Amino acid sequence: MATVQPASQTFDIKRISGSLGAEIHGVDLRTLDSSAVQKIRQAWLDHKVIFFRNQTLTPESFLKFSAQFGEAIEYPFVKGIDGYPTVIEVLKREHEHTNFGGVWQ
Repeated sequence: MATVQPASQTFDIKRISGSLGAEIHGVDLRTLDSSAVQKIRQAWLDHKVIFFRNQTLTPESFLKFSAQFGEAIEYPFVKGIDGYPTVIEVLKREHEHTNFGGVWQ
């Protein structure tokens, strides 16, 4: 079976504040080629924080994407999802009054 590499992706990077942060639109994180990874890495370095909206990632595809930027490690104070100790769900349920990380300063 031949491996099919996706064509080089083009996407938009939109700054969201004056000092840091950008949204990246028009990218599918499941099918990145090395050029797209390099562009995302540069956006991360330039903007310090990047956001990807409307991504549907399985734990496997999330870990594959994140491995291109560093090694995932277990967080000592929060349990990861079942079968994936390095993947933490950041979620606020209706009955919860404090958001995840709300006590960080």
